[in-house]
Amino acid sequence: MSADHSVTIKDVASHASVSVATVSAVMNGNKYVSPELAQRVRESIATLGYKRNSFARGLKTQISYSIGLIVPDITNPFFTNIARGVEDVANAHNYSLILGNTDEDPEKEKKYLHLLESKQADGLIIAVTARSREYLQELPLRDLALVSVDRSLFDLGIDTVMVENREGTRSAIEHFIALGHRRIGLVTGLRGIAPTEERLAGYTEALEKHGIPIDPALIAMTYARIDGGEQGAMQLLTLQDRPTALFLMDGTMTIGALQAVARLGLRCPEDLAIACFDDFTWAPVMRPHLTVVDQPTYEIGQQAAHLLFERLLNRKKNPREIRLQTHLIVRETCGSQLPIKE
Repeated sequence: MSADHSVTIKDVASHASVSVATVSAVMNGNKYVSPELAQRVRESIATLGYKRNSFARGLKTQISYSIGLIVPDITNPFFTNIARGVEDVANAHNYSLILGNTDEDPEKEKKYLHLLESKQADGLIIAVTARSREYLQELPLRDLALVSVDRSLFDLGIDTVMVENREGTRSAIEHFIALGHRRIGLVTGLRGIAPTEERLAGYTEALEKHGIPIDPALIAMTYARIDGGEQGAMQLLTLQDRPTALFLMDGTMTIGALQAVARLGLRCPEDLAIACFDDFTWAPVMRPHLTVVDQPTYEIGQQAAHLLFERLLNRKKNPREIRLQTHLIVRETCGSQLPIKE
């Protein structure tokens, strides 16, 4: 093939001795192609150096081949892992990913929504801010496929992927209770979003089940960040009758809580048992090892992306809510290896 000839999809089809439709199916991954034919197509693409022209393809099909992901805080490992899961599925569909970070600011969220609309993104995966519900349905998003992660929008007819927040939290609090704790502090994020409300419900259900009164003084509400965790922990640990166990609703909060523990000269787990919602990369290597409610963050991103591409293929299908399981990982910070409290 001459150097001045741009390789086309027809050239690839001819080289692989298949139809253009087969080449397209292999590249888009939207139809079944036998492994033998798919391998032949890929080898031809590599041999000829074929590169698809996404811009021209978009003009022809009115599809941008891009999707958006809007999250509150990409520095939080929870959302970082979700983003990786979304991106891997998007790449498998030959789509680009546009990422936005809102800092739980509804105005920033609106700007990203309008930006994605102006870029004619085909779909959006979003973890909405607490106040998004007021305007979300009023925005001109009719042509944008939408999936919610970590924040339930299922009642608005929007596909949603979440975890079993209530059950996960309840399992951790009941573990504390089994170890003899009765004053169990809770450091939680801001009200108005599903994870906060559901984890708070799991906390209160566990206490009520075991006949332990709910003490509002043992609940600190703050931002789901390191400094928020430190602030909330300091609020609870400086009480005259401080808690003997502390549950953090977010992994990054736990780092701040441990800073507060160190500042106050307390020992974990001897003076204070700690557990948190969400495992993260360094949790197993922390000393002492951190007890966590693990949630499948990468799978959340994957499932959300799969729902989005299903929605792109069929806009009229009924919305789905997927709830993924959590499980308690007992390590050292909960004090399970210490003598049972009387």
